[in-house]
Amino acid sequence: MESNLFHLQYAIDTFYFLVCGALVMWMAAGFAMLESGLVRAKNTTEILTKNVALFAISCIMYLVCGYAIMYGGSYFLSGIAGINVES
Repeated sequence: MESNLFHLQYAIDTFYFLVCGALVMWMAAGFAMLESGLVRAKNTTEILTKNVALFAISCIMYLVCGYAIMYGGSYFLSGIAGINVES
């Protein structure tokens, strides 16, 4: 029974994590539309390129160090390779 409860909790946590990630992606898209609407038409491409680049950089930085901070443990860069800090 306890094992099933643990698996259910893990599934709910994973689902919540994915839904929140999707909401953040939609938020970035909405902010890009807001910013592109506030500038002249000739600058729209630059603004959208900047927002896509910033989102890509933030995803990479989360993978590099945010995952280890979020889930803790003794691993640094655990999103990439699982390098142990203590060694």
